[in-house]
Amino acid sequence: MLKNFFPFLLACFIPLAAHAASTEETLQQVQTVYDGAQDVSSEFVQKVRIVALERDVEKAGSALFKKPGKLRVDYEGEEGRLYVSDGKKLWIYEKGDTQVNVYPVNPDTMPEEALAFLGGLGNLKAQFRVNPVTAKERKSLKLNETLDWLLLIPKNPASRLDELLLGFDKTTHLTAEAFLKNESGNLSHYAFKNVRLNTEPAEGQFVFVKPKGVKEIKN
Repeated sequence: MLKNFFPFLLACFIPLAAHAASTEETLQQVQTVYDGAQDVSSEFVQKVRIVALERDVEKAGSALFKKPGKLRVDYEGEEGRLYVSDGKKLWIYEKGDTQVNVYPVNPDTMPEEALAFLGGLGNLKAQFRVNPVTAKERKSLKLNETLDWLLLIPKNPASRLDELLLGFDKTTHLTAEAFLKNESGNLSHYAFKNVRLNTEPAEGQFVFVKPKGVKEIKN
């Protein structure tokens, strides 16, 4: 439930700014824009290739993040999953269920990459090795060549994330697509739209309100 979610946080919350430039120049621009973003909201479509089952799963939803460490990710549908965090607790709720799972926010429940960025202390070069995307990867993933791409490899050997490829719009300078490769070999693709920065969302968005009859299960 947790391990496939947190790499997604990084893809949503890292606003990118760049033009046709070297990797180092792009990195500097990325960090500058990220440092100036207090909150990020977007809509997304997620497509996951599940290797073990040899099938694809597609879901849609909305994401809202605010420094430090606050989030609300809502997957569409009556049985969609809802993630809410006030920076101290993380609630995970399957819509229609009679219980909600509650986790403390710490390095055991959130990888250090997610904690760093959501806590407002993130530094791409500190958490990742950042590289240009190779021609082989561009071809195999059929990357959208109208976007600029960066390849991020976690420095933490215990990371649940193998690779994160980010594609960003050359005009709006915001994340448009992301590919995530996790430890299980599954490949997730995210397409983002209506990405907005600094909309100042209400604090109530980051606290889970229990539906009547729902029990909290502390983990």
